[in-house]
Amino acid sequence: MEITRAEKIGSRQAIKGVTIGLIIAQLIMTLLSSDNGFIKGFCWFINFNYNFNLLIGALWMYLCGHLFGQRAGYEIIINSKNSLLVGYKYGLLIIVTTAFLSSLTGFFQEGIDKIGKDDDPFVHYILKPVFWIFIFGIIPCLFVGLWFGNSIKRQGKKEIDC
Repeated sequence: MEITRAEKIGSRQAIKGVTIGLIIAQLIMTLLSSDNGFIKGFCWFINFNYNFNLLIGALWMYLCGHLFGQRAGYEIIINSKNSLLVGYKYGLLIIVTTAFLSSLTGFFQEGIDKIGKDDDPFVHYILKPVFWIFIFGIIPCLFVGLWFGNSIKRQGKKEIDC
């Protein structure tokens, strides 16, 4: 199979995986915010002051999914690496890279002015978001990553068999 075709399969499956991951994140936030009812919990982002950051995060996640998905497709289809491990590895890379790049938005909006003061903006605007996204995302990432790697492998076999 061609390298570009393997990368395209990986990218397509990663975009699907990112969409599943964002749906899971929405469900997690709905459950965490459902003290005043399901509807208010589901719409948690309405009263959230960082909607721009969420939008930037979703865009970064799709971009990272596309790029890391290409690498995953190459490793699984061309190099015949373990699809489950590769899927989980790139799933983790997607959420950690997305968390870091998204947190830079808040850091440059608000935190950069606080450098050298009592508060450490690097910790508050970059390390804490990455930590919490990693903590809440590691288990869903396991399941989505396993699905992601396996779906790349299946799609690759399906195209080879044709």
